[in-house]
Amino acid sequence: MTTLTTARNTGRSAGEWMPAASLVLHARDGSTHFLEPDDLRAHLAQIREELRQEVASDDSVCLLPNGKAPFERFLLELLAALGLPNPVAVPDDDTSAAIAQLARLGLTAGALGQQRQPRDEPARREVLPRHALLLRTGGTSGRIRYAVNTSMRRTLGRNRRLSLASALGLKDGKRASLAGSIRHAAHLSMLLDALNYDTQVHVFEKPDPAQVLHHIRRDSVQWIVTTPLHLRIMQRQLQDGKGTSDLRTVVHMSAACSTPVKRFWHSTLGAENVYEVFGASEGIGTTVARGDEWEERPGTVGRGFYTSVSVMDSSGRPAAPGELGDVYFKSGTSARPLHVGQRDVVTWTSDGHVSIGDQGRLDTDGYLYLEPRPQLRITVGGTTVLATDIEEALLDVPGIQDAAAAAVSNHVTGQRVVCFVVLDSHGSDAEPNELIPALRRVLPPAAVPRRIIEVEAVPRSPSGKVNRTAISEMAQMYFAADVPRKGEEQ
Repeated sequence: MTTLTTARNTGRSAGEWMPAASLVLHARDGSTHFLEPDDLRAHLAQIREELRQEVASDDSVCLLPNGKAPFERFLLELLAALGLPNPVAVPDDDTSAAIAQLARLGLTAGALGQQRQPRDEPARREVLPRHALLLRTGGTSGRIRYAVNTSMRRTLGRNRRLSLASALGLKDGKRASLAGSIRHAAHLSMLLDALNYDTQVHVFEKPDPAQVLHHIRRDSVQWIVTTPLHLRIMQRQLQDGKGTSDLRTVVHMSAACSTPVKRFWHSTLGAENVYEVFGASEGIGTTVARGDEWEERPGTVGRGFYTSVSVMDSSGRPAAPGELGDVYFKSGTSARPLHVGQRDVVTWTSDGHVSIGDQGRLDTDGYLYLEPRPQLRITVGGTTVLATDIEEALLDVPGIQDAAAAAVSNHVTGQRVVCFVVLDSHGSDAEPNELIPALRRVLPPAAVPRRIIEVEAVPRSPSGKVNRTAISEMAQMYFAADVPRKGEEQ
């Protein structure tokens, strides 16, 4: 296993790390703030000193940036905290609520300007690894907990020859953009990596997928980190014939990307300039698939990037190539709890491989293929269909801006499909349920929705994933006292 070089093992403390990049911050109120490297370094040095005074010498206190602060201040506090040895948690807007929640979990936490309140000592105190990063996760399932990541902060001052961003085509002088929320592991990790480059990085407080292409054109972005949702929306918008400006490289992560969308971007930018990255908030490892690799092996999420990937059968033995089993990663993370709060099943092997429950297959060349997670499966009359396949069919319908599918109980078939859609203001005047006959032509019978319901928004995580728990609850609410309407599927 290759050992990554970090600021800590080059003789400098993490607190001495300083970024080389400049930042362009886009706040939710529409304002834009520029931070050149010298200004950024000065701000970080000052806030680090404020944080040191806040916690004195107690490096067990979990630091939180002020989630309600203006975006520039929030980001500076986060970056400053990450340069200290303390654990750091990334809060939502309500930092006070996060402090109280962490206290219930056995952690002392504090934010600048918020005096720590005395409290009873918990029956069990949670002990975190040094330099731990706590990230709220559960985007697919909706069961929120904190993932304990000990790898992301190694990015600070990392030898760039070994960095993920370098493998994904980022170079000095390129204009880079992160189209997703930095409160999520995927985009935060890429921000920390990109800060080591002499480049301009655009960061958004509240990313709007509908505005990404406009931003690419206006700011002449050359390298961008996106989600499949962004790519699909931009694909539609490119029908205006104005092109993608200076864009040369796309990195997509956070969710599975459909084959038609992926191949559109392969043909637009060249498959060798489109990358898919798969990882987890727990920081247990990463795989990368370049577009031309994917074209040779459709469906793969790639091979490990400084990560050993293995697939084990039910008895814990290595599965044969092509055989389904549990996916294990090894990337230098020592055996330890990976979650605080709601814990998931985590399995460690004696040699340091870890599985968080994903299933998949490896081919003879070591490329990984993932199975869809259980939250995506809907079984209708013994036939299993995927919510993502139904959503892709809906998103191909003109006038539908967003969509999500869920299962509802049915006494005849076990489950049936119900869908929620967001219609754009220039869409069709047709009622949502009038779309069902068209879907019968492109979906198998089991996947055709019983009802399509118009909503103002589909609940999604900051990374762009559909919140499956919230969608399921919406479906149950609509069908709690269900009375079929004329024209609906029975």
